[in-house]
Amino acid sequence: MEKKLSLWLLGAIGLLALIYGCQNMAVEMRYGKMLYHAKCSSCHNIIEPSSHDKETWEIYVDEYGQKMTAKEKQAVLQYLVGFD
Repeated sequence: MEKKLSLWLLGAIGLLALIYGCQNMAVEMRYGKMLYHAKCSSCHNIIEPSSHDKETWEIYVDEYGQKMTAKEKQAVLQYLVGFD
């Protein structure tokens, strides 16, 4: 009985950690999307994230995101590449 309870508690804790992690990822994605639209659309049309691979987006964000902080660049890049 005690073993079943321990396994159930471990599973419940794992599920809560997964839910919390997904919520944090969603918040970060929204922040990155908001930054992408706010910062990047001031100079050009918005490009669909799926139109480039991770390496290309890294180059673009680094080259054209000169007015963004490192944290903002990271958030935008995470949005563009879908947390790959």
